[in-house]
Amino acid sequence: MNLRTALAFAVGPIATAALGLVTVPVIAWVFPPADVGRLNIVQIAVSFGVLLFGLGLDRAYVREYHESADRAALLKACFAPGSALLLLAMLVTAPFDDRIAEWLFGVGHVAYFWLLLACVATSFVSRFLSLILRMQDRGAAFSISQILPKVLLLLVVTVIAASNIHTTFVELEAAYFISLLSVLITYGWNTWREWSPAIRAPVAPAQVRGVLAYGTPLIFAGVAYWGLDATSTLTLRSLSNLPELAIYSVSMSFAGVGVVFQTIFTVLWAPLVYKWVAHGVDMRRVDTIAKQALAVVCAIWVLTGAFSWLADFVLPAHYAQVKYLMLCCIGQPLLYTLSEVTCVGIGITRRSMLSLWSTLAALVVNVALSVWLVPAHGAAGAVVANAIAFLVFFVARTEASAYVWRPFPRARLYMFVTACVGLSIATLVFGPRLPVHFSLVWLALLPVAFACFRAEWMGMYQSLRVALKPQPACPQAEGGPGALP
Repeated sequence: MNLRTALAFAVGPIATAALGLVTVPVIAWVFPPADVGRLNIVQIAVSFGVLLFGLGLDRAYVREYHESADRAALLKACFAPGSALLLLAMLVTAPFDDRIAEWLFGVGHVAYFWLLLACVATSFVSRFLSLILRMQDRGAAFSISQILPKVLLLLVVTVIAASNIHTTFVELEAAYFISLLSVLITYGWNTWREWSPAIRAPVAPAQVRGVLAYGTPLIFAGVAYWGLDATSTLTLRSLSNLPELAIYSVSMSFAGVGVVFQTIFTVLWAPLVYKWVAHGVDMRRVDTIAKQALAVVCAIWVLTGAFSWLADFVLPAHYAQVKYLMLCCIGQPLLYTLSEVTCVGIGITRRSMLSLWSTLAALVVNVALSVWLVPAHGAAGAVVANAIAFLVFFVARTEASAYVWRPFPRARLYMFVTACVGLSIATLVFGPRLPVHFSLVWLALLPVAFACFRAEWMGMYQSLRVALKPQPACPQAEGGPGALP
């Protein structure tokens, strides 16, 4: 993948994060905290639906893409089982729409349930269409599809605010659905040449069984990861209250710079590493990339700590905790991204069950800590539990990869990420009482973060220079264009 393609993929997450820094405060000002908390429940439910009904076959599509002779048939084989299961689930849950709405949102409004189903179905289809753009290195189309929903969500919420009407959660959920629908339409338009042949492509039962054999363990790993990701939301919903859930949700949204890094990296990394495997590339280069990823992770973490106080200027007063919570929140996307590099051996060796056990270990830690901390500390307890659980997740995946693939240096990785998690928790606990503003402490760590990774920064700089250097044109044969030999 060349630099231009990588930058095209990067534009979407960067612009999305920038728009999120505008959209989240607007939503926080227009809608009450309870509705902001309900929106977080919708987002968690949508992610669960995509993970569960995807049956791990989205990962199977990425894994087999470069080695498949008929990619239209591969797409159909990966999409069909999950779509059938999703339709069945919708039919089974429809008679209980009011009860499910009451359980999830605290209000038995059936419109909440049906809008949620529409969001899940839309996101499920979009997930598979987005994989086509990823695997074909169509970064510009991918980025546009990410930016458009944020723009539409911001526009709809702004119109609602300007209309000065009485706002309810229906308006907010409908705005979120419109943003997801715009993604589906854009993906569908950009990939119709690929998905239309898949409708008519013949698929052998053996091919479906093959992708299911790879994806089935990932079903459980995916659901376990969703549980790891959703534990904070579920415990806050059941053991605390919706305003605390709103504080947690906004804190996670303001950790968007980590999500940008996660999105860019994961979009580029999985297709690239499996292409290397298919072409027999020396995989020792993964060690260098892991060190460089660690440098970027530490730099983002320290910069977030130094400037998190800016959140106070764009949020209502009852979100004052956000500047302390977001440091623990940013650990989730950063540790996940770093683990995608260090656990590459699991995917290469197709030992996907190890992903399940690694995730389950972190899930147990998250549930135990959340049940202990959330009732007394609310959102603060949830983010601490989340940060520690994702540290366990990172270590477990890394150790599993080293065991089944090949050993690689890990002590330095563990030392730095543990320090970042520990400092984030210390900021949350002691930040409000520090005699020196906590951001100055993080700012003082910035030169340390760059000094400790001098070699990695120089390596990335040299790679960037090479990538930006104009390539020499191929010399023409004597006699000029069109000359006969």
